[in-house]
Amino acid sequence: MAKTAKKNTVSELKAQLRENRLRNIYVFYGEEEYLKEYYIRKLEELIPDSGFPEYNRIVISGQVDYSIYEDAWEAMPMMTDRRLVVIRDSNIFTLRRSGDIKPPDEQQKEFWQSKFKRIAEDTVVVFCEKNADARSALFKAAAKAGMAVDFQYMPLPDLRAWIVKRVMKAGKKIDTAAADYLVSVIDPGLANLDHELTKLIDYCDEVIYRSDIDKVTSKALSVRIFDLTDGIRNGDADKVFSVISELRTQKQSAFSILYLIYSNVEKMLHLKLAGVTSRQGAAELLGGSPWAAGKYLEDASSFSREALMHMVTRIPEIDYEIKSGKITEWQALEGYIFEALEQRMKH
Repeated sequence: MAKTAKKNTVSELKAQLRENRLRNIYVFYGEEEYLKEYYIRKLEELIPDSGFPEYNRIVISGQVDYSIYEDAWEAMPMMTDRRLVVIRDSNIFTLRRSGDIKPPDEQQKEFWQSKFKRIAEDTVVVFCEKNADARSALFKAAAKAGMAVDFQYMPLPDLRAWIVKRVMKAGKKIDTAAADYLVSVIDPGLANLDHELTKLIDYCDEVIYRSDIDKVTSKALSVRIFDLTDGIRNGDADKVFSVISELRTQKQSAFSILYLIYSNVEKMLHLKLAGVTSRQGAAELLGGSPWAAGKYLEDASSFSREALMHMVTRIPEIDYEIKSGKITEWQALEGYIFEALEQRMKH
């Protein structure tokens, strides 16, 4: 099995920045865009452009002509000891083609291998990548020459602390249960969390309550699916089709909605077959958000095992009907909802 490059932690990067002992090459990758940008700003603070940004602060975005990379690599700082080069989404650390994203060819690989072996002490280069594979030979070469940092989404305890600190800084309060709930119902990522917190801080008085989160925040599509399954569970067709209408107005994909419902039902069946009866047991079996696990358990209690199995097995059949042109995606979704409501009534 091929070895991957050693993963460096964010705490190691923090220590380097705090002590101003910078590497010459950094690869920032992973799903948490907010932290990548945050640490690029920290590097900018340590490497000021000294009034000559065209020489000391070079930013290259996307796959460009290699002469641009060459010029950026070989230039010298102006009226300062160091300069910063930020290369965004070069995609040179990918292994497979995906849409417009192409991995480097052999000539390009040789170009970068030579550059990673020879970089001036007065230059700091940051690759900020959405697509990077740690198994890539170029990735390993860059990590060996400098440092690669994997920015993953923060775990719940860290997010909770981040929320409480952010709210306190604004002179307000939020308890841990409300903070956990906020994390569970919005799309992941600190940028989105920061945006939703700003809305809550502006809206609320002294304390942010769960009811405020329900009123103010833009819930993730996966969470809106719980509104659908709640409506199905309660036999409330008006609520279900009201949510469907809202999602359609928001230009959501019927196919995505259908498969998120499928994912929910599959988890409900998993709990039913395992005989799980407690929220803690559901969270242990399914992982992820305890709040979501509790919702799966609550919804599963309203369906028989047979009903859930029928709802799960129908999806591949519907998928075939869509792909064969017998039915549109929205017709398929609405038909599936009617079937689910009928299954609920049989329970």
